[in-house]
Amino acid sequence: MFFDFKFWHFLTNPRDLTNKLQTSEMRGFTKRIWIVFLIGVLLFSLREIWGMGTQSLTPLLSTMTTTDYTLARYASLVGTIIWAIIYLAFHFFGIAYILSLLTGIPFKKLLPLQLLVTGLLLLEKAVIFLVFTMIGGTANVSFLSFGPLAITFLDNLYIVFALNQITITTVLIIVLQSRFIRSYTGIPEKRNLLLILIGIHLVMALITAAIGFIPMEGLFNSIVGGGALHE
Repeated sequence: MFFDFKFWHFLTNPRDLTNKLQTSEMRGFTKRIWIVFLIGVLLFSLREIWGMGTQSLTPLLSTMTTTDYTLARYASLVGTIIWAIIYLAFHFFGIAYILSLLTGIPFKKLLPLQLLVTGLLLLEKAVIFLVFTMIGGTANVSFLSFGPLAITFLDNLYIVFALNQITITTVLIIVLQSRFIRSYTGIPEKRNLLLILIGIHLVMALITAAIGFIPMEGLFNSIVGGGALHE
């Protein structure tokens, strides 16, 4: 028997997905992978073109020529596309591989779950992007995360940015992954599984926050040769 991958149906009913994966063959899945990746790259690109995450480039306007600044923006866009591919591939393939090692579930059987997860992450980013475009501005922290709360009483920006990666969507993803894994493996205990999943997401949050501290201004100055600084 064959079945089609239905995002919204399996998102709300992961147990049905596990049952079908164990009894039937899925068709058209590769096409859906390409669609999600293309949407992801497009979304990341639109965010960068609009100006999200490009705050570090603004000071370059006063030290570089227009040509150099344009080159820096193109370099930023290329970097964003590369990061989008890495980000999507990690959440789709990388996390599936990690969960496979931890749970014993075949790697390929976890890919449909992670496609749901990747879709949720893109949906969250799309909502944030839509809100920012409507208000005509951006913020360093997401209104869907613990970032705004953390920034009110924490002075450590690294911790703030790490907590900014923990969002409402993160909680939904942990619940989704937990329900899928327990349904597939038949594991009645969920405490240890939840701790493992929470630990994975915390580590990812710390890594993502660390990436945000890369000195982009200095990097772009190196790429374009310093621009007006050498004139």
